[in-house]
Amino acid sequence: MTAPRAEPAAAPQGPADADSHPPANSSSRESALPREVELLAKLFWTVPEAAFIARVGARTVWRLMADPDSGFPKARHVRGRTLLARDDVLAFLGKEAAR
Repeated sequence: MTAPRAEPAAAPQGPADADSHPPANSSSRESALPREVELLAKLFWTVPEAAFIARVGARTVWRLMADPDSGFPKARHVRGRTLLARDDVLAFLGKEAAR
């Protein structure tokens, strides 16, 4: 049995060549987060969008939806998506802020 031949590398690979993904354009998270102005224009929000507006985690929104005593608005299910009416969520947040 013979040993396989190792071909030499065409160019030396340094630390810059270690990552196969190109670097990000900027380090800010601005593009990753939704814009509040754009969300307020939508009639229905997903759970993460409602959580962003309410300044809580998505898990907290799911817990509020599961708790019948919380008074959180009912979700609507459209083609496998869970959507919340914008006006209902804003009304709920207004009542909670008044407490």
